[in-house]
Amino acid sequence: MVSQSPTPVQLSVIVPVLNEAVSLPGFVTALRRQRQVNYEIIVVDGGSADGSAEMLEQDSQVRLVHSSRGRGRQLNAGIAVARGDWLLLLHADSLFSDPLAWRIAIDFLANRSAGRVAGHFAVSFQTTGTKKNRGYDFYERKARSSRPETIHGDQGFLLHRTLLPQVGGFREDLPVMEDTDFAERLRTVGQWQLLPAEIQTSVRRFEAEGLWQRQLLGALMMCFRSIGWSDFFDRAPGLYRDQSQTHKLRLTPFLELIVELLGSLPWREQWRLWRASGDYVRRHGWQLFFAADCRRARRQGRSTADTPDFWQFWGEPVYELLTDHPAGRHLFTFLLRMWFVVVRIWLRKVETR
Repeated sequence: MVSQSPTPVQLSVIVPVLNEAVSLPGFVTALRRQRQVNYEIIVVDGGSADGSAEMLEQDSQVRLVHSSRGRGRQLNAGIAVARGDWLLLLHADSLFSDPLAWRIAIDFLANRSAGRVAGHFAVSFQTTGTKKNRGYDFYERKARSSRPETIHGDQGFLLHRTLLPQVGGFREDLPVMEDTDFAERLRTVGQWQLLPAEIQTSVRRFEAEGLWQRQLLGALMMCFRSIGWSDFFDRAPGLYRDQSQTHKLRLTPFLELIVELLGSLPWREQWRLWRASGDYVRRHGWQLFFAADCRRARRQGRSTADTPDFWQFWGEPVYELLTDHPAGRHLFTFLLRMWFVVVRIWLRKVETR
């Protein structure tokens, strides 16, 4: 139930929003269906111009907080006023079909040392079509794996507030990927657990921008965040547009920007970035074996929650043995450069039609 002061709050639900007037009423109503936990809903508006803030001001059961734009800033602003011992960080397009999802999740983590363990929900992408793209199945299964750099904000973050001082807040200098950065910093001081409840996430952005286009741009951003190349984030336009402004994503401008930025650097720095990126790709080669296991699971009729690790078990150790050395890293640097050239040429043709 939504807490009414002075009743103690067990859970603070924090949601950063920007121009979400269309989806907010249904979203807040859905949150209120949760049972057996005393919670507060904190919505942090980042300067909406569509009436989102005015709409929320009329809702006495929602705490509206104003903040400057940026999910990192908005999440930190919400955390600063939260009263609950537990914090649940959500996107405004996420829903829960089980009215006991929060109760089950809190109890699950409470039995696993709340100060060191955080949880993320099993994501289920809600598509508008009758047939689900196999790509969504792969990403749902990968999100459940809890492996490095597979945990993002669309899965919901649940953690006890005592873990925050060890992790630190959200970075406010990152225009995007603040959720991934937070998840990976948390991993260094604690651990992530997949929660025994499902979160339903809209694919509205993927459907508007294109699934593979958004995922490819996301992979580039993940790589550049990991290797610390901030110039790309400072210069790249429209990495993550407002939902109301989304349309088919063109990748050519981003690749051309990469070429421009690299061309302005000394050759030693260029080589360092290529080498770091090549090693990043090599370290994520496990996804090839994971994809093979996902395909095997689909053929066997296994659910998203049941993905065998046949190819991962046998293939990954051999892959690491063959690639985790200087020669292997040089090879991946070369392959990445060749891939970049080919994809750049191909996208120029495809996106100019």
